[in-house]
Amino acid sequence: MRETTMLDWFDAGSRVLEGGRTPELFPPLDDAQAQRVWLAGFAGAWAEGGSDEAAEDALVAALGGRPTLLRQLWELGPGKIARRWS
Repeated sequence: MRETTMLDWFDAGSRVLEGGRTPELFPPLDDAQAQRVWLAGFAGAWAEGGSDEAAEDALVAALGGRPTLLRQLWELGPGKIARRWS
């Protein structure tokens, strides 16, 4: 078995947005570096896709059944974004 690289995690994040749900496509818990790269891949695929669905909603839907991972990813990315609109 080969070691998972950061590029692999980036690709895995985009594959999850595209509908992949196999366990190896999700980053490990408590590995902030892998999770950041995975989230970047997910967000990049979302941005390229031109979806009307908000990125946060797509993330929540993709991580159904993985509440701990969702919480950790939220703390790394979307949860840090100030939601103040002028």
